[in-house]
Amino acid sequence: MRPAIFLVALLVLGCNAQAGGMPRQLAPELIRTEHEYCKTSTGYGVDFVREVDVDGDGRRDVVLDYAQALCGGETAPYCTDEGCLIKAWRNEKSGWRKVFEGRVKTWSVGEAGGRKGLIADGRVVAP
Repeated sequence: MRPAIFLVALLVLGCNAQAGGMPRQLAPELIRTEHEYCKTSTGYGVDFVREVDVDGDGRRDVVLDYAQALCGGETAPYCTDEGCLIKAWRNEKSGWRKVFEGRVKTWSVGEAGGRKGLIADGRVVAP
């Protein structure tokens, strides 16, 4: 059953990447995360992949918001009392670089303390 889920995930991610969704280069990590956290299938909401300019360089960066993911119809194990898992990548000339991974209760992109970046629970965690 896992190979079928893997194939469906690849097909869906391939379509999303072409339609302005998650870049294909990030698909293997998405699949690893699903296998690590969820023992059944994972469904992804429309706002799961967020394309935002995290650092102000004009390039689209990517934040995966696992508050928008359901494992067997539930937000757990992606979300706990500590918050929900998010992962953020910067789009650099040489490719994608992960700049944050952790559980947060709230996140946004903006400025805090004079620094622009990804703000998680009120503090800048990634440029």
